[in-house]
Amino acid sequence: MPDPESLLPLRPTVFAILAVLHAGKLHGYGIMKRLNESGGMLGPGTLYRTLKEMRDLGLVAHTEAPEGEEAGDERRSYYALTSFGRDVAQAEAERLAGLMKEARLGGVR
Repeated sequence: MPDPESLLPLRPTVFAILAVLHAGKLHGYGIMKRLNESGGMLGPGTLYRTLKEMRDLGLVAHTEAPEGEEAGDERRSYYALTSFGRDVAQAEAERLAGLMKEARLGGVR
């Protein structure tokens, strides 16, 4: 795998999906719902195109339904972060924290 920092900066949509999946496995609709509840405006086309790109980069992978949750619809795909995806999410969070620190020092609140 490449160095996680080689993928930075991430597009906001990619980082948002990584952040949502950091808490655990989720299906595509669940990811979209979580992001839209937190103020994002993400449609299915953007979501699934971005998830495909993220799979191709090794950030996320298809997985089984979480324990205790019925898979239900066979067409429902669940996603989980890979260890590389976790590393990239952490690197981006640290990069953004540094930017926020500079913004605050400059008087941005």
